[in-house]
Amino acid sequence: TRRRHRMELHVVDTEGIPEGCVLSIRAGSTRRQAPVAADRPFRFPGPISEALPFKVDVLEPIASARLILRPGEEKRTDCQYTIPLEPSGSSQDEAAGAGEAGKDMNVTIAVAPSDEGKDDAGAGRGDAEGGRPDSSSRASRHGQTNAAREYLDKHNLVEFTQLLVQSVIKEQPDRPYAFMAKQFYFPDPKPRAPAGAP
Repeated sequence: TRRRHRMELHVVDTEGIPEGCVLSIRAGSTRRQAPVAADRPFRFPGPISEALPFKVDVLEPIASARLILRPGEEKRTDCQYTIPLEPSGSSQDEAAGAGEAGKDMNVTIAVAPSDEGKDDAGAGRGDAEGGRPDSSSRASRHGQTNAAREYLDKHNLVEFTQLLVQSVIKEQPDRPYAFMAKQFYFPDPKPRAPAGAP
């Protein structure tokens, strides 16, 4: 069989694109997306001859949200999340007006196990990479790891998370996620008033 050559694209330079935008490239039936500022190649499974249509879009997020999916919940047939979205456009006022009649934006997703046969067909459609990491991507990951470690140490997040899990194990509440959520609603500690202060 004849070997198929994959296609790899590199963003050399950009001009006039606002910060925070996402670059979306479609080659044939495959689409790859990544932040414009990301220093990584776009890899496609097919050769240049199959890159039809070839399209480049610049997407500007108007809202976003982060969610930690609860392990095991996908086994339920009624598992879904309604996620409030926070404006993230060029200005929060502009992003807030992007919703219908200024209403709050949210998205509801359903989580379910995927058929194994479909994994290969749709894998990596939203990933800019898709092959072996090169030296530049490894260096980028190393820098991200160091930055993450510094951030965790700065805010003592690892220690807090460990204490939180230990507390759950000790108390064993009926609703562990609600129990943990309460720990985040306590106000930040304030400096103690000096002795003799009114």
